Amino acid sequence: MKDDSIPIPPSAKILGPSDYLDDPYLINRMVETRERIFQDLRAQVGSRETYAFDLYVRAGRAYSKIYRHHYQQLKRLLLQDNRLSWFFLSGGYGIVNALEKARKYQATFNKGIAYQNRIPYTTPLWKPILTDACNAIFRKINPEYIYVFGSRDYTQFIKETERWKRKDRIKIFESYGSSGPNWISPKLCELIESLMNRNICEFNRRYRGNFISQQFLQ
Repeated sequence: MKDDSIPIPPSAKILGPSDYLDDPYLINRMVETRERIFQDLRAQVGSRETYAFDLYVRAGRAYSKIYRHHYQQLKRLLLQDNRLSWFFLSGGYGIVNALEKARKYQATFNKGIAYQNRIPYTTPLWKPILTDACNAIFRKINPEYIYVFGSRDYTQFIKETERWKRKDRIKIFESYGSSGPNWISPKLCELIESLMNRNICEFNRRYRGNFISQQFLQ
């Protein structure tokens, strides 16, 4: 689910691929792939622009607890504090910063969902690009910690990155099956609360491993 009901205010902070990628060739490949996907009539691209943060968080089940409890506070933090960066892995955008312009669309990394809903299956398009883009983002931003939440269709790209192969201050929370978003939601909310309360070390102690899988915990 996606929500494009909140317009971006005039003169608001807006980011784009050139803010988190230094390689012009990689930027061009990302922009061209997005355009190729959105030209597909099955993608059903909307006309209204909103922040990617609002597009996903206001309607997505995985973000339901954040939306209920921390939406305004977190959005304000992203706009005003450069210590936190948030990216969404996306069947349409590939990877998109929370403060980029975004429009509603239909596309997915999951072959079964694509077939059932007759929407573009975009993993073959993004596979040659997305891991390189993630590597470049991690190098440019050089975050102290990286936290990844999503199903295997999405985390597969992160598992090929240099940062993951080194197991260097990165954690993947991998969901499983149709209950995945409901499993992710409270854990993602715990992370946000830990960041806001400046006790991220406690969150890391609670989830000690690099790989936390819903499938293994069931």
